[in-house]
Amino acid sequence: MKNNILVLNNHGLGDVVMSFSFFENLLSNDSKSKILVLFKSNLEKELFTLTLVYDKNQSRFKLYSMNEIKKLFLYIFRIKKAYSLGINEVKSKKLFKILGIKEYYLAHSYEYIKSKSTNVLHNEKILHKSLLYDNLLYLSDRFNLNNTSKDFFVDLENVNDIGKYIVLTGGSGELEKHKRWTSIGYRGLVEKIIDNTEYKIVFVGSSSEQKIVDEILLNIENKYQEKIIQLNGETSLKELIKILRNSSLVVGNDNGVLHIASACDSKILGLFGSTDYLITGPMGNYIEIIDNRIECAPCYAKDGNIEGCEDNICMKGISSKQVYNKLKAILKL
Repeated sequence: MKNNILVLNNHGLGDVVMSFSFFENLLSNDSKSKILVLFKSNLEKELFTLTLVYDKNQSRFKLYSMNEIKKLFLYIFRIKKAYSLGINEVKSKKLFKILGIKEYYLAHSYEYIKSKSTNVLHNEKILHKSLLYDNLLYLSDRFNLNNTSKDFFVDLENVNDIGKYIVLTGGSGELEKHKRWTSIGYRGLVEKIIDNTEYKIVFVGSSSEQKIVDEILLNIENKYQEKIIQLNGETSLKELIKILRNSSLVVGNDNGVLHIASACDSKILGLFGSTDYLITGPMGNYIEIIDNRIECAPCYAKDGNIEGCEDNICMKGISSKQVYNKLKAILKL
């Protein structure tokens, strides 16, 4: 009977992207075990199915979302080992105890307290989340790790009838509004790009983030509208990946789309201040960061409060001129 390895990966899209190299390394160092993965929702699960690591190893994987957690109990006596990728330590331990798993490893990038546990990694190591997850493998089995920045997704038919364009993504989770750059900042950037370049602007994100785009474009002059394409809530994950791959540049604050763009190996300009880009920022070959970190940042890590502060002056301190100047340097304008 083959052993199973359980991986808890039930955070958002960004965390799932950060785990891609973890799974590549896990499979390359374990040729027999079946990998059971628990995702937050079907959206995160779907994103993982578009990766090369899944496409080439489908028979090795069993994927679940949180509403399918009961199915895991079918494997209760066959799970040998488990990894928790940035999940609440108490919840992870409880689940592992219920499943009878004795060998497990935890990664919690936002815990600043020290732990006596020998199988817990914290970000006192100053590790990016992707590397933190990979270090769980090293901790458990002394694996050979291969950390690469590349396009992690399967080949998709690329059809681009938009022309030259720059993607803007200004959303974030409802509990993470402190990550967002200002609507005024994005609007000023849109105007500068259209006034001074040949690029079109493409907005992407979820349908619930359309209100952010509406606020950005509120009362913007008609001359800009013809070069703006709004695709919030209009794309599948496959279509989003194609749009990000074909873009000249992706500009945005800390969110899932920015991480998906990094997994496409796209050019990225990330806007940070309230979160630590060294831990949760995008990783890739073409990453530029504007970091307006102030004394209190990262504002939700020290006490575990995901809602952050009510006045994200760090993000408000980033100007559209500053972002446009960095954009020009990246695109050699």
